[in-house]
Order: sequence, then C-alpha cells, then structure tokens
Amino acid sequence: MAEIVIGAALSHSPLVNVEVPANAQEGVTAYRNAAQTLADEIRAARPDVLVIFAQDHFRTVFYNNMPAFLIGVGDVTRWGDWRGTQGPLNTDVELARHIARGLFAHDFEPALSYDIRVDHGTAQVLELFGMTDIPIIPILVNAAAPPLPSPARCHAFGEAVRAAVQDFAPARRVAVIGSGGLSHSPLSVSIETEQNPQAREFFIHGRAAPGVTEDDRIKGILGRLDVLANAINPEWDRMILGRLEAGEARALAAELDTESIKAVGGNGGQELRSWLAMLGAAQADVVSTLFYEPVPFLVTGMGAIVARYTQRGAAGETR
Repeated sequence: MAEIVIGAALSHSPLVNVEVPANAQEGVTAYRNAAQTLADEIRAARPDVLVIFAQDHFRTVFYNNMPAFLIGVGDVTRWGDWRGTQGPLNTDVELARHIARGLFAHDFEPALSYDIRVDHGTAQVLELFGMTDIPIIPILVNAAAPPLPSPARCHAFGEAVRAAVQDFAPARRVAVIGSGGLSHSPLSVSIETEQNPQAREFFIHGRAAPGVTEDDRIKGILGRLDVLANAINPEWDRMILGRLEAGEARALAAELDTESIKAVGGNGGQELRSWLAMLGAAQADVVSTLFYEPVPFLVTGMGAIVARYTQRGAAGETR
C-alpha cells in the first residue's frame, strides 16, 4: 500500500543559477545549504516517488487553456529555463494516473497531460536537492494567471491527493513537495486589460517576443533588482511560517484570498498555494521551519519547511 512518508516545501528563484556577486554570496549560500539539509531529510525517508506541487510561469500553460490544476500522467521533461538543465525526468505513470482518477472521485477535475514540459517551478527544487534520479509526479497549481483557485481549494485538493495515494494498492513511499513562494512580486498578468497585441498573443498562445533570449530575461530582472528586492515582505513571510508551524494550514487557507495575498505577499506570494496543497496532502504531526531569509539577490523571501510524522500513521487533522 502507498503511504506518504514526508512533506517538504522550498522557495525557488529565477536567479538561482546566475553568477552571484560577492555582496550577495552569504544569503544565496545559506539558501543552498538549507536546500541540502531539506534534501537530506527527504532522502532519509527513502521515498520511491516525489509528488511535486508547483506552478508554471507561462512556459507550458497559456490562456488558450488555463486549468486550475494540471497533473502530468505521461512523459515529463524539463524546459531548462533560467539556466536550468533540459531533458527528461523519471516518472511514475501508474501512480500518477491513479491519483488523477482518485481526484475525479473526490470532486476535483484536474487537467491531464500525457507529455508535459515543466519549468523551474518544478525542476529547480529537484536540481537543488540532487534528486533528478527519483521518479516524480508533477502537479501544477495555477498561481500565475487569474482566476486562481482559492487557497482553501488548494488545501482541500492536497487532501484529495492524499486520499488517492492511500488508496493505491502497490507499495510506494511517497514524498510530497511544495515549490514556490514566499513573498516576491514579478510582473503581474491581466489578460482582460492587456492591450498590447504582442503581449496578448504571448499570454494566450505562448509565442515568445521576437529576439528575446533567456539572457535578455535575466538582464531584465537584474535591471530591476532593487525594485524586486524591495517587494520582499519578511513580516508576512514569518507570519505564514508561524501559522504553518502551529498546525494552522487549513485555517490559514480559509482566511487568505488572492487579493489579500497580493496586497502583502506580492504577485509571487500566490505560490503559497503549492505549500498549502502539499500540507493538505501531508497531514503531518509536526511542521518545522528549517530556513527563512529574505535574499535580495534572489528577489524572494526564501523559506524551507519540513512536515514530519512523530508516529507511524498519525495525522494531524488540522493540517
């Protein structure tokens, strides 16, 4: 029988693979070390498969078909965006398709992809963890393009994933991972008000602007580094982490909405949905913060949490 053996969440950033200036080395190194500490915990739980709740950043999913939830149930490859690594990832098709069927049985109707390309939202945590060898099941939670599923819906979605995993007869040790957040504020998207024809074409059909390279994207962020760094809100981040540690993920999800997150956590704070989905799936006894630091060069409040079980089979019902 399949069982969830550990939960974890980690922030990501488009600048993780960019050359770090000397004055920013300390914060970036501390974050990378925290990712390794979290990886060690996950490895110690001996997972057979990683279920990763993450988000797409207008690489795979566009407004010609924008689902709230999307599960990879076939081939999985990496875009290699933001200087990440391209290529295929191992997956567990049998369990992925079982989870999809289970979600439909629990009143969720995710979109399915039999050939999905995942961006840094999914791949970066695997690369930081050094876990590209372990089969994954990618689950994209829309946090980039309104309308977004409510935080409460995301937590309930995670609970339904847990039920589906537990109903899977073959033995699997499953780690559930949330990728994204915490506070940061990239450029927002509003397809209903966007007037630029080229921008609308990109957001709807995914056609890149002519001549725009990955290096151009990086230069664009570095050119706005001060503005983006000032959007980090450590007070909000620490409040979120405190609530999660207190076992209040479900209650917190019920209190938050898109506008309240944007007001204090920025547009990128919407990625908290992936953490809430992970915690809904984990239902762990103890949630601990392994790391938090606002890292200006990474333009994000960088956090790492682990969700552990103190007793086999014990699940905190409030998480």
